[in-house]
Amino acid sequence: MSSRWRRNSAVLTLLLFSLILLWINSGGREISWSTVVYHRKGRVLRVYLSKDEKWRIPIFLDQVDPEFVETLIRQEDRFFRWHPGVNFLSVLRAAYQNATRGEIVSGASTITMQVARLVHPEKRSLLNKAKEAILALEMEKYLSKRAILEIYLSLAPYGGNLEGIGAASLAYFGKLPGKLQPQEIAFLLTLPRAPSLSREKRKKMRDRILRRMRKWGIITEEELHRSLLAPPPLRKPFPKRAPHACDFLRERYGGIFIPSTLDPEIQARVEKMVKLHRERLLGLGATQASVVVMENSTGKVRAMVGSVDYWDPLEGQIKGFYAFRSPGSALKPFLYIMALEKGTITTESLLPDAPMSFSGFSPRNFDLSWRGLVRAEDALSLSLNLPFVYLLRHVGYWDFIRRLKEGGLEGPLPSYEYGLSAIIGGMEVRLLDLTNLYSSLFRGGVYSHYILIEGEKFPTKKLFEPGAVYLALRALSKRGRPDAPALKYFTPSKTIYWKTGTSWGRRDAWSLGFSRNYTVGVWVGNFNSRGAAGIVGALAAAPLMFDIFRAIDPNLWDGYYRWFEGAKSQLTEEKVCAFSGYPPGGNCSSTKTVMVLRNHHPYTKCPFHRKFLVEKVSGFRACPFKNYEKGQLESRVFTVFPPAVRQVLREGFPPPFPPDCPLRSGQGVRILSPQDRAVYFIVRGVRGAEGLLFQATSGKGRIYWFCDGKYMGSSASGEAIRFSLPPGKHRIIAQGQDGSSALVRIKVREFEGGRGK
Repeated sequence: MSSRWRRNSAVLTLLLFSLILLWINSGGREISWSTVVYHRKGRVLRVYLSKDEKWRIPIFLDQVDPEFVETLIRQEDRFFRWHPGVNFLSVLRAAYQNATRGEIVSGASTITMQVARLVHPEKRSLLNKAKEAILALEMEKYLSKRAILEIYLSLAPYGGNLEGIGAASLAYFGKLPGKLQPQEIAFLLTLPRAPSLSREKRKKMRDRILRRMRKWGIITEEELHRSLLAPPPLRKPFPKRAPHACDFLRERYGGIFIPSTLDPEIQARVEKMVKLHRERLLGLGATQASVVVMENSTGKVRAMVGSVDYWDPLEGQIKGFYAFRSPGSALKPFLYIMALEKGTITTESLLPDAPMSFSGFSPRNFDLSWRGLVRAEDALSLSLNLPFVYLLRHVGYWDFIRRLKEGGLEGPLPSYEYGLSAIIGGMEVRLLDLTNLYSSLFRGGVYSHYILIEGEKFPTKKLFEPGAVYLALRALSKRGRPDAPALKYFTPSKTIYWKTGTSWGRRDAWSLGFSRNYTVGVWVGNFNSRGAAGIVGALAAAPLMFDIFRAIDPNLWDGYYRWFEGAKSQLTEEKVCAFSGYPPGGNCSSTKTVMVLRNHHPYTKCPFHRKFLVEKVSGFRACPFKNYEKGQLESRVFTVFPPAVRQVLREGFPPPFPPDCPLRSGQGVRILSPQDRAVYFIVRGVRGAEGLLFQATSGKGRIYWFCDGKYMGSSASGEAIRFSLPPGKHRIIAQGQDGSSALVRIKVREFEGGRGK
């Protein structure tokens, strides 16, 4: 029976109850139901109390053991299938017996009359008995025998706050009544008749019913003897498995029956792993962890853990997988894919990794170091921040945000609030949504909404080009990365594509990845956003993620997907500058081939190799104000870096002008660096990043440098030297020996990093 049919049947039954209440027109009983969450195999994960604090589960005839139904009818109302709601012969017999003996010794209630009393309870009296009979006759006109029996099975009292065979079977046997043993059938039938009997007396009543079942031919002699030996059960707690997930499903979907996609074995293994890592996480400064596991082939969520301990009275019931948290670097793979799609870069393109400011936003790397220049694939593999902020500017912020929204990823604030910081954790996201977006990489860029309920279906759409995804996965499978945990968390020969993230202030640690069968997302941190030195993706979240993979998907795998072949056919070889990885300009001396998307060729020519006219003997750049003889000048190609990169690497400068080149039509000093009205950043402890470059030219003699009226030193014309300046505004004067001078005003700031790892 499908879950859709079950839900529709429940609605129909409730509607029939409402009709009955209208018929009696006297304010009948209001009925509310428990919510039951099932796992993928049809067993109960959790049951919630009804609004009136009852355990009450609507049950349908084909959900109940046929032997129980047959025994119930024989025991309670053997003519149920034939009478019109009232058994008039039984009424006459009971009236005669009660009259002759002067007391009530026999009743005549049918199952239908009992249903009437359950729907409209009244004190026991002859008048109310007559009302029950009238209502029973009315019910038989409009309801089938099956529906009446289902109402009885759902509402019959079983002691305390148990109502209905479903709740009673769960309370005593931990299962719904689809398959019951004979002793279980007999025991359940004793409860409505005498809910408060002692255990010994209840066993005697159960045994009498068992003997009747044998007499009626419902069970065999062997079953009778075996059942008589069984002790009567004790009431058990109702199941409360996967509590965070069940709470989330109940809040999102409501209703009575929730057939979830959760897998009980995977859920149990994930919960076990979270508990095993608890002490390790506490040592790192993290008190909480959340996990989502999705099945790649179906998009179904197989496990969800919201916190380390659901029963913790302070934070246990927070559903961390649906809380907005900063993802750190976890969004970088998607920007990298978009940059490949747009032809902004190749995998080999050099990106700047040096102190830069973007309208006051100054990102820095997680390790506080600078590399100057880095290959795009290495920037992703090493999870560098500045290269990706630079890349986001060139790919387009709004294009990136729109693509994330198409992939189900959206922050709690309006999109314009985040800016370039979005790529390094400035935009908070949910673990459930981000895990689902990572699962689209398993499918080669095909996106679909995650599935929580069996039978749900969502359309799929191509979110990313498979060729670009294929190229990105090369970086996401490398093992020697800084975000790789200790080797013991790797299974030899097993391929997992993964990415970690660490938020600014080390408040959130993430690790997301996928293998052949599952995508796993892990968040570690503190719900109060308290940071700690150990809350780092590679240290805190990645070990837990890899242990979960080992627990739920231990089979070895070579990392190959069938869609790889189609992705490779989408790629073509392209010649690029061997040094820069960009399409070669006219000045590149050597080339190499890289894989790029067909019809998505990179468009930016190599920006590093530049041709200059220089003096053949000295190597100085040709002075535009000097007259040269034929043969004194020649063209040479120089590798020139952007100013910020030069600051870190101390190389990549264009050739200087000769000392005697005035660079303008008169004598005097001209300051080449620093530039007027510029803001410069200094980074303490980073090679080449503390001192500022000072360079000037003069028609004659040395140049003397002054800062805020204080002498700093001297340089030859065209010579580049470095001076360290404190943060603040400064007035720089360069004075030549001929008395000429030049003035620039600059601002120096100590580098303040942005967010992300």
